[in-house]
Amino acid sequence: MSQRTKGLDPIIYDNTEILIIGTFPGKKSRDENQYYYDSRNQFWNIMSDVLNTDFLNLEYNDRINILQEYKIGLWDDIESCEIEGSLDKNIKEPEYNDFSHFTQVKKIICNGKAAEENYNKNDKKLTDVKVLRVPSSSSANNGSIGRFEQWKNAIIGQV
Repeated sequence: MSQRTKGLDPIIYDNTEILIIGTFPGKKSRDENQYYYDSRNQFWNIMSDVLNTDFLNLEYNDRINILQEYKIGLWDDIESCEIEGSLDKNIKEPEYNDFSHFTQVKKIICNGKAAEENYNKNDKKLTDVKVLRVPSSSSANNGSIGRFEQWKNAIIGQV
């Protein structure tokens, strides 16, 4: 039996209008307390392309500060769960995060199908927000055609 594991704290500010959510942070992210820490995950490459900024050569805090300038926050669907490793398929007994008090958010971008499915199961989700799904940035999802374009449309498109 695996031990209950807690996810990361939200990166959400008073000015956050776009919230990018994953399912649950991978092991490397949990160990380092940094979203998308695993270099195999394409998230920071995608953000570099979408926001025309070289995130890969920045320290984590600088990356987060730039996201804040663009009114983008980060969080996950699941607050805690039992999990071995990093794969979503290994998640058991999830407890969902409470999104309901982040009323400044206008758009939720789900990083992959599992993030969208979990968000829709959550009874503490935001209502009256636009919810979009983009292809997962996970290294387990290498075959998505047009991934960068879909992310760009979701983030840069009208709120």
